[in-house]
Amino acid sequence: MATILIVDDNLLACEAISLVLESAGYAVRQAHRVAEAVEAVAKSCPDLAIVDLSMPDGNGVDLIRTLHQGHPQLPIILYSGFFTPEDDAEKRANQMPGVVAVFKKPLRNNDLIAAIGRALGPAAASGGVAPKA
Repeated sequence: MATILIVDDNLLACEAISLVLESAGYAVRQAHRVAEAVEAVAKSCPDLAIVDLSMPDGNGVDLIRTLHQGHPQLPIILYSGFFTPEDDAEKRANQMPGVVAVFKKPLRNNDLIAAIGRALGPAAASGGVAPKA
């Protein structure tokens, strides 16, 4: 079973995403601050991370860079409520090393599950071993 780390300071968002992922067969861990996420990954690297762009003690882009430096194989999904049509932040985020998908809030469950499946492979949720990129 693949393990997914959700990094978001919004506790309700973390819980909602956790329920969706657990019902899809994934093990889930949560971090609510950038520092907490870095510590969690250092202790045990997940198979995939889902990272919110805006955090109280840093931002998702810096976190992605830090995670990618230490764990270049770690696929990352970035999501935010702050992408706007006027900026190219979403396009730039998609080009970051390690980022496999970018979503605008609110997340659509089916889109998220599909992106995770593409990143980890179909066996990851069913108890199989997730392939490392």
